[in-house]
Amino acid sequence: MKFHIQKHLDSFLVKERVPTEYKKLAMSCESQLDDTCTLITFPHDRKNLVKSSLVHKALSKLGEVSDASLVVIGGCFTAESIALLNEVDAVILSLFEGHRSDANQGNSHTNDD
Repeated sequence: MKFHIQKHLDSFLVKERVPTEYKKLAMSCESQLDDTCTLITFPHDRKNLVKSSLVHKALSKLGEVSDASLVVIGGCFTAESIALLNEVDAVILSLFEGHRSDANQGNSHTNDD
């Protein structure tokens, strides 16, 4: 899976549309969300590194965000990915908060082209 986009989702349903290990994170951010949101699911295992090129593709495919809130989930986002997501005020749900970069990804699994 590269990514999956769900638009016009009632915000109270986010916790039911995310993988089990993300449910608590989704419930904790529920108060930050407006009535409807867009949910982007990236590869979400703890070992999955989500690079900025994949985030850029998803945001390009999404186009103009019509929902008031954008929620993204992924295993581990690179610093560059987080910067892109912060530009669009996304709520980021991640199992691992690391300081990896696109250029220095070590032996992690990648989910890019």
